[in-house]
Amino acid sequence: MGSIFVDTAALIALGNRQDQWHAQAISMSRQLTLAGCRFLTTDAVLLEVGNTFSRAAYKPAALRLIQTARESPRWRCVASDRVLVDRGLALFRQMTDKDWSLTDCISVVVAREQGLQQIFTTDHHFTQAGFEILLREHA
Repeated sequence: MGSIFVDTAALIALGNRQDQWHAQAISMSRQLTLAGCRFLTTDAVLLEVGNTFSRAAYKPAALRLIQTARESPRWRCVASDRVLVDRGLALFRQMTDKDWSLTDCISVVVAREQGLQQIFTTDHHFTQAGFEILLREHA
């Protein structure tokens, strides 16, 4: 198995036991790991995770997630340099009819450039962008 882009929603679900997607995210993460998958994310996603888990009780979870994404050999974290942010902003400007965040736009740019089709997320914005999301309600 190749690489999967990991979005904020999946990391939040992994780090928060009260999240409605927690059990499914843990199960999916294990399946992907056992399949030999590599994980890709961005600094922008990690900033959102840190912001979401800013309360003192949640900071240890945020720090574990961020450290894993930045240091594990199975993970690659794309730096949010000026060029990438500018490309994300260009997509953000272009998608005025969508409720995509700037981080979503940066993520879409990176996932497209890497030729990825699957996103580890619950965020339907990625479906709008033509990707398959891995965390979704089962029919």
